[in-house]
Amino acid sequence: MVATPQYGTMQFRGGQTGQLYPIDVYVSDVAAAKLRFDGGSGAGASSDDFVTFNEPVILEDFAVITGTADTEKLRMTANSKPLPHILRYSVHLNTLNQRPKLMIPFKAGTRISAFQIAD
Repeated sequence: MVATPQYGTMQFRGGQTGQLYPIDVYVSDVAAAKLRFDGGSGAGASSDDFVTFNEPVILEDFAVITGTADTEKLRMTANSKPLPHILRYSVHLNTLNQRPKLMIPFKAGTRISAFQIAD
């Protein structure tokens, strides 16, 4: 198939301040490729492939635009180590108002990333 890149958002909440951190993401729709995070000038193919925070955070929500052709889910990683958390696009579409609330914790300074998985 032909990759169809899409965009999305991950929302983190600070564990100390309660501050919300909505981070735009770029899903290249290429198996094994890393998710790209907005570092301040928009998420795209050349954006950073990780995000860090100065306080502990919890990933509360992930919303992606529908339409990927080659990948169907993400595996979250912390400091390059795969986590058991797999986020399937079909239940995290931005058009769904009943997305499952995520409660994935990360320590302060953790390099948070994810890679795309084909089914």
